[in-house]
Amino acid sequence: MQYLQAAQPRIVGLFILTVVAAMLLAGDPGLARILAVAAATALTVGGAAMLNNYLERDVDARMERTRRRPIASGAIPARRALVIGLALVAAGSLALWAVAGGLAAAFALLGAAYYVVVYTMLLKPRTPLSSIPGALAGVFPALIGWAATGAAWSGSILFLCALVFVWSPPHFWALALAREDDYVASGIPTPAVAYGQPACRLLIATFVAAVTVLTLVPAASGAFGAVYFAAAVTAGAALWAFTARLLTHRDDRAAWALFKLTGPYLAIVVAAAVLGHQLGH
Repeated sequence: MQYLQAAQPRIVGLFILTVVAAMLLAGDPGLARILAVAAATALTVGGAAMLNNYLERDVDARMERTRRRPIASGAIPARRALVIGLALVAAGSLALWAVAGGLAAAFALLGAAYYVVVYTMLLKPRTPLSSIPGALAGVFPALIGWAATGAAWSGSILFLCALVFVWSPPHFWALALAREDDYVASGIPTPAVAYGQPACRLLIATFVAAVTVLTLVPAASGAFGAVYFAAAVTAGAALWAFTARLLTHRDDRAAWALFKLTGPYLAIVVAAAVLGHQLGH
């Protein structure tokens, strides 16, 4: 259980959702292929998450929210976590190569390297806006899913990549705002610490606006049909209700509530896009 926790199953689940959605938006890959690609991707993402926890073990130990993580607490020895994380990334990439081809495997390796090296090691400790370029890490699962189908590039895949990219920064910033004391203790720069809470709230609202506008683009063009339109509008209204509360209630609970909503929001929009796409065929 400690090793499963170190692999951050919630992050793995979110990335698997993106992989499966990309495969279904790209074509009709079949259940067996979807399961194989999802399992291989889970190994790679879990390994990258474990490497992230290995690199941030000292930071995690200074934060109340993360100090009980297995690597930060010492329940899993750091060197063992490093070896297992690297092994999982390698195993997942090789598995993807076997079941989905070299391009999917290359995207998996590039995604893991970007998340661990570029984001975790280079950007996150240095800039409060690291979540913007860091959001590219979340795009790689969509590219894996697309590459695994062998289908041509499409507007649907571009939409999925853009959605995940724009959604990621306000998701993290809401968490960092809700747990500001933790991030001050950790030494990791965040918008709330660097620019102040009012500026951070406006930054979150700006990206929420970008997300909701983006979700209405396919709705306006009728790309995913009425089911998607209804889901996007309803989910967007809920997201804005929580964002409005963040702007008017200057407390941690409003930021935490928005953070907790952003995950289901993304899942609903993505699922509605896939359903609408499938119904249209």
